[in-house]
Amino acid sequence: MAIQNTGPDRPENIRVILNALPAMVGYWDRDLHNVMANDAYTRFFGKSPEQIRGLHITELLGSELYEKSRPDIEAALAGERREFDREIPTPSGEVRYVQASYIPDVVDGVVRGFFVLASDVTERRRIEDEVERRGARLAEAEQIASMGSWEWDINEDKVVWSAGLFAIYGISPDDFEGRYQPSSERVHPDDRERADAAVRRAVETCEPVDLEYRIIRPDGRVRRLHSRAEVITAPDGKPLRLVGIAQDVTEVRATAEALHQTAADLGRRAIELHRLTQPASHARNEFERTLTPRQVEILSLVSEGLSNAEIGERLFLAEPTIKWHVGKILRALGVANRAQAVSRYLSSQQRRD
Repeated sequence: MAIQNTGPDRPENIRVILNALPAMVGYWDRDLHNVMANDAYTRFFGKSPEQIRGLHITELLGSELYEKSRPDIEAALAGERREFDREIPTPSGEVRYVQASYIPDVVDGVVRGFFVLASDVTERRRIEDEVERRGARLAEAEQIASMGSWEWDINEDKVVWSAGLFAIYGISPDDFEGRYQPSSERVHPDDRERADAAVRRAVETCEPVDLEYRIIRPDGRVRRLHSRAEVITAPDGKPLRLVGIAQDVTEVRATAEALHQTAADLGRRAIELHRLTQPASHARNEFERTLTPRQVEILSLVSEGLSNAEIGERLFLAEPTIKWHVGKILRALGVANRAQAVSRYLSSQQRRD
């Protein structure tokens, strides 16, 4: 009694399997005539299985695409496996991107033909191109804004910088360690402890970072950066990543300080001119002679109800600097608190008016 082949290697079963594959599978003999093509293959080229079987490869690809493919075809018929990406126009006129392999069919040292295994990677290619375009636009925007971005994987201790951040720091990716370095030598010595404390606080409390600090580039130039970062946490609240941006604000701060210095100089000159033109008003000017123009400016903002932090933001000065000035003002006026200092200041303004 004959034994029937009912296993998966039966030809009809093999064809079912091949037709179920999303990839294109085909076989071309040594004379470049088609022997087999699965459904994905025939659909891609807009042919039926009957139309493609026995067809010469030039009739399927056309002369232009065949010429592009001929080096790979000849290599496959010489026994060499070939892998490549190629643009292929479909019968509808649409250009698709295909990733293909030509695999020689060698029996007893003789190449009888070659298998084709191909995947339509058009959507993946379009996504990659869009990511590349967006990356280029982001790099251009970062360059214009003197800005860069960074991300720290806390568990893996892996740090990634954008091209803009490398440009700000004046280093190349080859010079970058790729991990978080407390007390980094790239940070100004006077700012290292404060910068490290801000990062530790963010990891411990998951609070955002808003920090201004200085860096030292390899060429010795000092730059001032303003950095903001957010902590990305797991569902259980555990910190996973710290993601942030940094902007070079060196010129912005220098310009602001120059403007404030100019305003202070003009204020001093106006006071001196006032004293020269009104010599009998020494009593009214006693307040101005007690404090420096910068202290008068700070006290005027205190009288408006601003906090030290708000005054620092207004004058582009650090909050500790404002606190130091306020202490000097209180001692100079001989008062115990801010309220008494404001009262003295407002009384002085009223007398002048």
